[in-house]
Amino acid sequence: MKAIKEIHQFDPVFPFVYLYEEKGNPEERVQFYHFHDWYELVFVHEGNGKFFIDHDFFSMEQHDLYLIPGNVIHKVLAEKKTPYKCSVILFHPMLIYRHEIGDQFSYLDSFKALSNSGGFQLKLSQEQMEIFKKLLGEMQEEYQSNDIGSRSALLLLLHQILLKINRTFSTSEYTPEVVYTKRENWMRDVLHYIDLHYTEEHISLSFLAQQALVSPEHFSRTFKKITGFTLPAYLEWKRLVHAKEMLLKTDHHISFISDACGYKSLPHFHKRFKKRFGLTPGEFRKNV
Repeated sequence: MKAIKEIHQFDPVFPFVYLYEEKGNPEERVQFYHFHDWYELVFVHEGNGKFFIDHDFFSMEQHDLYLIPGNVIHKVLAEKKTPYKCSVILFHPMLIYRHEIGDQFSYLDSFKALSNSGGFQLKLSQEQMEIFKKLLGEMQEEYQSNDIGSRSALLLLLHQILLKINRTFSTSEYTPEVVYTKRENWMRDVLHYIDLHYTEEHISLSFLAQQALVSPEHFSRTFKKITGFTLPAYLEWKRLVHAKEMLLKTDHHISFISDACGYKSLPHFHKRFKKRFGLTPGEFRKNV
């Protein structure tokens, strides 16, 4: 199963997509893992499902809110008896106001706080959900409207939603609430270990199986069933995303980045990066 870059139809001037009260299809059991450069908000109105985000498993429930930053791999599955219904907001961070007005605040702070604390999930109370539901309804009206200023209205509503999320939850009060099955529990530990060491040479199927006290065959089957990836494909995804971040945020030479991300062959790094992102590392750096 491949992780694919999700693409939505949108006006390049206005990178914003809204899916209002979408219902999960429990028959779509083999869904793809996807990622995108955009930020994503997922409000769960009702029902249940399973959400795999980065290296964690979340049991979707009514009044859950998920905050997913860019380039984080994720996938959702609906339960058969009670499929989820959720509203999804996808937006590029270029839309977010960044003017310096002396206020120590960023609309994207909640995304950073959650990812730093090791989670992506927030629990809303009934009262909190009603407040967001009203805003989501107004957003749907504007999203379907051709009225003058409808895009400006959507941006105002997006910023209002992000502001309320930041005000509702503080990093000191938030503790991720994640429920795991027995099998998922040991795999979660493996995924967290990989997250800390994925650029290192010693990470291999035999090493990880030994650490998990299972056979390589059992490890491989379980890893694929839980994550949808083979181990080599998962490691490559982690390394290439890290390389992408280094290209964006540092001035390091490409050969240094290749080595730092676990690639000992520069030509191989170029080949794999271009296959994943459509550009060589040098082209990517020049075009951002």
